[in-house]
Amino acid sequence: MTTFKSTKRIFKQIFNEIINESSISDIDEAAFPAYAHKNILIDYLFWKRIEVAFDYAQRNNNPKKILDFGCGSGVLTYLLANNKHEVTSTDIEFSPLNLVKEKIDFPSEVRFIEGDIISNELNHNYFDIIYALDVLEHVDNIEEYIKLFEKLLTPNGVIIVSGPTENIFYKVGRIFAGKRFTGDYHLTNIAKIKQDFKQFLNVNTLKKLFPPITLFELFTASKH
Repeated sequence: MTTFKSTKRIFKQIFNEIINESSISDIDEAAFPAYAHKNILIDYLFWKRIEVAFDYAQRNNNPKKILDFGCGSGVLTYLLANNKHEVTSTDIEFSPLNLVKEKIDFPSEVRFIEGDIISNELNHNYFDIIYALDVLEHVDNIEEYIKLFEKLLTPNGVIIVSGPTENIFYKVGRIFAGKRFTGDYHLTNIAKIKQDFKQFLNVNTLKKLFPPITLFELFTASKH
């Protein structure tokens, strides 16, 4: 068993080491600088989403079949897999994850799939939880993925999504956080993503960070 706090401590050290050793831009896209940031507010903002996501999986203390879509650094995958959950971890590009895997061993049971899962034959009605944390704002064909997630989900399963609001407070915050947090690469925001999910699934807010000036939101989506 691995706790959230111990995982955070280990991965923050790993992220700092990789930032000092590597110059590839993919580590910025995977938010390594954000998760390694010394500012306590930025630290809380980014790690709180991982904690909320992990706590949801721990409900009822039952092992679950989980898809970590857009796994990035693999921190959530590592935390879930070390707490007896069966994890399938996917991303379009594994460069950031491979840097992490050079420094820490993931449980051998984790199934890693690199590339677009639209073309991968994953089992339908299989996953109890599908995580899409801070990834769908980069996707321009969201509806296609929502339909896929619905097929992959068990009848009582849940999709957990997080993403930025892209409001003025969020944009100013990125500027003050430093040069590795600026840039305009998000195609949408969490409000639009939430509306897209509502066309197909039941949607409920899970957590807002930090209301009333919300910078990020997590919501759940389940079958009707």
